[in-house]
Amino acid sequence: MNLWLKKALPHVLAILVFLVVTVLFCKPVLDGKTLNQHDIGIDGWRGSAQNAFEVKEKTGTMPLWSTSVFSGMPNYQIAMEGKSALPVDLNKVFGLGLPKPMNFFFIACVCFYILCVVLRFNPVIGVLGGLTFAYSTYNPLIISAGHETKMLTIAYMPFLLAGLLLIFNKRYWVGLAVATLGATLELTSNHPQIAYYFL
Repeated sequence: MNLWLKKALPHVLAILVFLVVTVLFCKPVLDGKTLNQHDIGIDGWRGSAQNAFEVKEKTGTMPLWSTSVFSGMPNYQIAMEGKSALPVDLNKVFGLGLPKPMNFFFIACVCFYILCVVLRFNPVIGVLGGLTFAYSTYNPLIISAGHETKMLTIAYMPFLLAGLLLIFNKRYWVGLAVATLGATLELTSNHPQIAYYFL
């Protein structure tokens, strides 16, 4: 076995473990079942956005702030549709095109594993850490509630941290590339609160 293949094998096996566990954990999705995510379901979402639609009907302009959710929230997170400036959906790339909610768990596993590799942990520890991070009790709860942007932002945190650690360890070019991609994924996941907590 050549040296490159020998080095890559543990990482390929880790990805396969993450994929198998994700498919088994989310198997009902493959049977056509979906989560009843009350926050983004038609009734929950419409209730949150109703005030904004009423203001738009009266004034012709969508308000930028909603007072009907929590103590106030930007309407671009509730009622406005946005377009990405990126040419490709990076969430689909990182999630291997897996359906929701499989993609969330898979991305979280892989990103934490990358952090473990940067920290020079044994690949077995990295796999266990990735699974523990992705399947901690909080994550399935927020996904089932419909907090998808929160979950994606949490999932990408270890990836961004890995890039910052690479820079700190004087691996500037690879660190800059990973940190830039990690920051892009973190911020475009569109949950400023969690990104703020992380930073």
